[in-house]
Amino acid sequence: MSWIITSDQVSPPGDAAITYGITNAGGVFNLRSTGTVDYEAEWGDGNVEISTLNVLPHTYTAGDYSVVVYSDGVYRPYFNNVSADANQITSVAIGSGANLGTSLDSAWETAINLATFTCPFDATSSVTNFVDSWRRCNSLTSFPLIDTSSGTSFSYAWYNCSSLTSFPLLNTSSGTSFFAAWSNCSNLASFPLLIMSSGTDFGRAWNSCSSLTSFPLVNTSSSATFAATWEGCSNLASFPLLNMSSSTSFVYTWNNCTSLTSFPLVNTSSGTNFTATWASCSSLTSFPLLNTSSGADFRSAWAFCSSLSDFPANMFDTTGALIAAAFNNAWRNCALTAQSIENILVSLDTNGATGITLGIDGGTNADTSTWSAAANAAWLSLDAKGWNINQNGPDPT
Repeated sequence: MSWIITSDQVSPPGDAAITYGITNAGGVFNLRSTGTVDYEAEWGDGNVEISTLNVLPHTYTAGDYSVVVYSDGVYRPYFNNVSADANQITSVAIGSGANLGTSLDSAWETAINLATFTCPFDATSSVTNFVDSWRRCNSLTSFPLIDTSSGTSFSYAWYNCSSLTSFPLLNTSSGTSFFAAWSNCSNLASFPLLIMSSGTDFGRAWNSCSSLTSFPLVNTSSSATFAATWEGCSNLASFPLLNMSSSTSFVYTWNNCTSLTSFPLVNTSSGTNFTATWASCSSLTSFPLLNTSSGADFRSAWAFCSSLSDFPANMFDTTGALIAAAFNNAWRNCALTAQSIENILVSLDTNGATGITLGIDGGTNADTSTWSAAANAAWLSLDAKGWNINQNGPDPT
């Protein structure tokens, strides 16, 4: 229900909840919200409307307008990827008396022209759900310090905010899900030391943050997954010794981190899936002796690490139950020395698994003509156990 009034007929119900700057090409703008609402909209062209509708349309002639929403109750924006409306928004200013409720799920999703967002610190103090709140707001160049202390889910919250160059020290201590929270923030040059000790899912959290050169020592000890977390962070030159002891999935975690020159001795003892974990980390020259005792899948784990020459011994003496393709393309197109290949083959032979596919071919991996007697013996033993091995050079005899 809605009705049009004149500005002198009634006083606005409470303080301004939200002020929108919009640019309209001449046509309809739908003011969007969700839940039970009762508000007044001053459209900025002389028209005023009182409504309880979650989708309130207004027709403009072409121009820039300031839309002010007044409400003395909960008023929660919800543009939810409706680009025809969200794309018209150029600025958002949250009022000092705004009651945004407990969820900002998809509040300004796909507002690709949103250049400024201002908000009093405590206006968001009750919000627990920040899923998709600013997703694809790729014109935002800065973000304010707001109260996120009640927030539990931040999945996709700032996804593809590709113009952000820095991020404030928000309180994320209650957050459990950070899936893709800052994914594709490609101009984010640094990241603060947030409290993230309750986080259980960091999958894709900083995926394709290609301007990050370093990462802080955040507390990630509760996370069960780091799937593709830093994939595509192509300028990440160093990585801290994070606590990853609870994680089972490392699928694509550092894939295509092409500037990493070394890797720390992180705790990967619970990891079961290492598919393409370090694939295309083309600047790595050596690798530490990680604990992979729970690992079952290492497909393409170090594939296309074209500078990787040194690999430790005994890494796979004990693993989880390996899948049949466990090491398919694992070291394809690397630069492994004959000693490193010996280390790998002897460890896999010690493991005792049968019928597994292994790839140590391509690139400048040492040819069989340079292998040691121990490497040849391990290859023959694995062959007898039904392993299918691809390597540079003819099969050992």
